[in-house]
Amino acid sequence: MRKHETNKKGILRGGIGALAVCLAGGGLYVVNHIQTERAKINTEVTIETGSQIVLENFLREPVNNAGFYTDISGIDTGVPGSYALQISFEDFGREFHQEAVLNVVDTTAPTGLAVPQTVYTGTIPEAALTVTEIHDLTAVTVAYKTEPDVSRGGQSTAQVSLTDAYGNESVVDVSFTVIDDHLAPLIYGAHDIEAFIGDSISYLEGITVTDDYAEEPQLTVDNSSVDLTVPGTYPVTYIATDDVGNEASVMVELTLREMPERYYDPEVLYELCRQLNEQYGIYTEDMTDVEKAFRIFCWASNNVYYAGVADKTDWTCAAYDGLTTLRGDCYNYYAVCRAFLDMEGIPNMLVARYPVTWSPHYWNLVYLDGAWYHCDALAFSSPHGYYFMCAVQDLNPYDHLYDESLYGPEINIAQEPVGQYVHYDTLEVDEF
Repeated sequence: MRKHETNKKGILRGGIGALAVCLAGGGLYVVNHIQTERAKINTEVTIETGSQIVLENFLREPVNNAGFYTDISGIDTGVPGSYALQISFEDFGREFHQEAVLNVVDTTAPTGLAVPQTVYTGTIPEAALTVTEIHDLTAVTVAYKTEPDVSRGGQSTAQVSLTDAYGNESVVDVSFTVIDDHLAPLIYGAHDIEAFIGDSISYLEGITVTDDYAEEPQLTVDNSSVDLTVPGTYPVTYIATDDVGNEASVMVELTLREMPERYYDPEVLYELCRQLNEQYGIYTEDMTDVEKAFRIFCWASNNVYYAGVADKTDWTCAAYDGLTTLRGDCYNYYAVCRAFLDMEGIPNMLVARYPVTWSPHYWNLVYLDGAWYHCDALAFSSPHGYYFMCAVQDLNPYDHLYDESLYGPEINIAQEPVGQYVHYDTLEVDEF
């Protein structure tokens, strides 16, 4: 009996051992299989700042039901850094997790477009003004890597560095056109002014300024010596300055006097002009300044009759007399034309015969098509009965001598004749 029991126990012990061996072998298989699945997962992934987090980047090979166990919506890929997360997968009906690290890095340099520069010698703009459309996920520092040569006029190139917060750098080439400007602006239209005490004086009426480079040179008026309450003649200085400080000045005289008894507000004269224009159809509002002025002088020449005498106390009373009676002398012709021209905003000024020979004579200087031209509605030496857009050499010196020193270079009286373009029969002026 004992021998038999011994054999049975031996057999029992052997069976349990075999089962243990079998179970141990299966567990080892499971463990190995899970490790194999884990090995398919990248435990460290690096992406560029601003990129999306993509599951496939964490998988070397497909893994069963792989996904992000960590809520990745809380990871801001716009901010460089390292973020711990877990990848989940399934095996043998259970869920397993694998730890991983996501590295967000910024290795992309900023981009930008060059803004070509036009500058004056000695002037270097801020680097930030030379590049536009700068793109980067972080703040970008803009600085000159190499500055342009602005010591003399010509072409130059600057290299502008764009550097982001993580040291990524790009370089943009910016072209420079360097202007060497030593010429002062030119002042046109400055002339002596006459006004009454109590008038509102428009110092800038008819004044224009040009410069070889500056689009809008600065114009100031120095009238500090003027006492608007006391009759007299006062200096007024126009000062024009360009972008680099080149300066030009012109001085004129402002003559203030007491208002005469016979003075007419210009608005009264303008209303008379409007009535006459409606009655005679002198010109239309859609015409150019040249067309309007041509018809004004033609009408005055043909409709105001010479009387040989005029009240010259003030131009307004001479204009009123001429517009209401259609009679007068050369001063009335000047004043009538002035009233029409002023109403239409066409710059003009008085010209007086000098030296005075047998009698005074007056006519208009009118700013048309970029220059000042002599226009005279009572030009008795003209075959047309009047002058329009005459240059200096067109005038008969016997009738139209004048003091040229009163009109400096800032008043660019036309020197080149344009008579071949002026048609008195059709009242048209060709382009020239």
